[in-house]
Amino acid sequence: MCFSATGSFVASGVLAGIGFVAFSRNDSTRHRMFAAIPLLFAGQQAAEGVVWLTIHQLDQAWLQRVAVTVFLSFALVIWPIWMPVSLLRVVQDPARRPVLTGLSFAGVVVAVCAAVILLRWGPVAEIAGHSIRYAYSPGTTAVRPFVLLAAYAIPTVLPFFVSSASLARITGAELVASLIAAVIIERDSLTSVWCFFAAILSGLVLAVILLEKRRAQPQQRRQ
Repeated sequence: MCFSATGSFVASGVLAGIGFVAFSRNDSTRHRMFAAIPLLFAGQQAAEGVVWLTIHQLDQAWLQRVAVTVFLSFALVIWPIWMPVSLLRVVQDPARRPVLTGLSFAGVVVAVCAAVILLRWGPVAEIAGHSIRYAYSPGTTAVRPFVLLAAYAIPTVLPFFVSSASLARITGAELVASLIAAVIIERDSLTSVWCFFAAILSGLVLAVILLEKRRAQPQQRRQ
């Protein structure tokens, strides 16, 4: 949650609960990565909670650097790989697998580039309004973030429109809508705000797992 430490930790607890239910209700090995998405969001939100707590504490600067790195690693390194690969594991349509495989490789490229940026520029956290803005080197231009955003969206958002999984396109549409809203509402705090909206996806993930479980029950009874 991007508005306070309390909000971040509360959101983390709620997401952890949703993730536990999704993971425990999931009976399909193909859906394990997908079911784990709320648990990863919980860890990400907890990391930003630590950022909030340490942002004005000079004696805890090392802890803030760790929390910033963990949060941005989730946002920029893990998700571009996790999203397409989790959907690739779920897909059963042979015609869609090559596309999702290509998007998974694209996600690896984006993740590697993001990791280099994190290591090279050493981002720091700053309060911007009611959110946190993650600032990089002073020489970063206004064009570069939008180029990176476009590259980031390809492996992170596009797979939902390729996948044939339940509610995949609804989930993708929610991601696009939340990204647009984040750009309009809090452009300076885009990473933080969009991750808050993206956490809403956890409810959709749980719905998918429960739907797949319901669909599998008749087949199990026939067997």
